[in-house]
Parts: sequence; structure tokens; C-alpha cells
Amino acid sequence: MTLSRRAIMAFAGLALSAGFFSAVAAMPPGFTDYSKEKFEAALQGAKPVLVHVHADWCPVCVRQERAFQELSESADFKRFNAIQVNFDMDQDFRRAYGVNNQSVILIFRGGKEAGRIGGVTDPAKIGEFLASVK
Repeated sequence: MTLSRRAIMAFAGLALSAGFFSAVAAMPPGFTDYSKEKFEAALQGAKPVLVHVHADWCPVCVRQERAFQELSESADFKRFNAIQVNFDMDQDFRRAYGVNNQSVILIFRGGKEAGRIGGVTDPAKIGEFLASVK
């Protein structure tokens, strides 16, 4: 049995929309998945909180995750509690903190937002951002 080109294209479209094929990088070391409880507990801790708002379909987010993999052993990174927020799933976080786009990196210190950048993928620039929040 042979499939027509139309049938193959339809199958490929369904597979893509169902997430069968993905170019998503694995969650970087040191990050945990967001939940409201984990985030609120982290805000109460002594360490500042680093939040990466990502989307599985976002190529900029994938490059940011690769940058975080490079930075994961640095002293600047290790001083944070790092949480990854899913742009598509964690809408309560997005509404609460006014995040309208994916590929946003936020830092919280003392329970309040202390910094925010968006769309940056260069590990050196992300490292500078991490180092800038004391």
C-alpha cells in the first residue's frame, strides 16, 4: 500500500501538532518545574529566585536553555533557586507577573521582582544579568 502525498502531509501535520516531533532542549540542570507552591516557597527562602518563562515551540527559549546549561556550574547561577515556567501551561504565573511573551528571564529577591530580560540567548549576557542582581 502506498500513501498519497496528501495523506503523508496530513499525517505529518497531525504528528507535529500532537508534539511527536520536537526540537526542545531538556530542562537545564538546576531548574525545577513551576508550581505555585514551589515558587512561593522559593520566594520565602534566602536565595534569590531565577525564573525562565519558556515555551516548547520557541527556538529562542531552546537557545536560552542551552545557555543555562553552560552557566549551570557557575557561581552566579548556583546562588539562585531556578524555576522554569511553561508559557503555555502556567498562565496564573504569567498573569500575576505581567509576562506577555515567552523567552523572558526574571529574578526575584526578597519576594519582589529585581530584574527582567527577554529574548537574550548569549550565555555571557545572561551571566552578566545574573551577576547584576545582588
